[in-house]
Amino acid sequence: MPGLEELLTHPGIWRGREDGSPTVPTRPSGLAQLDQALRGGWPRGQLTELIGGPFGSGETRMLLPVLAACTRERRRVVLIAPPATPWIPGWRQLGVNPELLLLIRTATEADAVWSCEQILRQPGTGALLAWLHGTAGAPLRRLRLATGAGDACAFLYRPPAAARQPSPAHLRICWQGVGDHLRLEIIKQSGGGLPRNRPVMVPRNLLNQRCVP
Repeated sequence: MPGLEELLTHPGIWRGREDGSPTVPTRPSGLAQLDQALRGGWPRGQLTELIGGPFGSGETRMLLPVLAACTRERRRVVLIAPPATPWIPGWRQLGVNPELLLLIRTATEADAVWSCEQILRQPGTGALLAWLHGTAGAPLRRLRLATGAGDACAFLYRPPAAARQPSPAHLRICWQGVGDHLRLEIIKQSGGGLPRNRPVMVPRNLLNQRCVP
């Protein structure tokens, strides 16, 4: 069994701080206004839900800075059951190393959940993106445990109806394409109350800029 010191240093353990919020390691999002809302960036070793539609509104491009950072560190980026094959030349131009990309197609959603669990428990995983439609309850709790076994950024894309369902995810964000912006609203953020700032409006032309170190 792991010793007490090892348990106390695990990112999923809340050791407490004066401000009453847990310490969660993060990766910068590449967008200053989003980092401020996320308390530093995308959480590592935690489950993040991105809830919205329709696909193709910029919801994947907003993650390219963190995906590029992972591949610069020679860490894997895994896509499970995406609704379309990403345009790899474009991702390469935006800083993502395609040699470290892994795309997994699954026959059923149960297979997708199982694949997520296995990938998240593997060392060397930097980020996982999975598209789940009807998953709820116990499977999500299993995914949260699997995410806590490592320090990857785990993103689950879920449909708008999922916003009305309870979830064990550390972070939940509703996204929507609005004109030339992507509107992001945090509906759950563990470790304290929701931020008081208004929804984050990310210009889509900003999402097209090259990811830099």
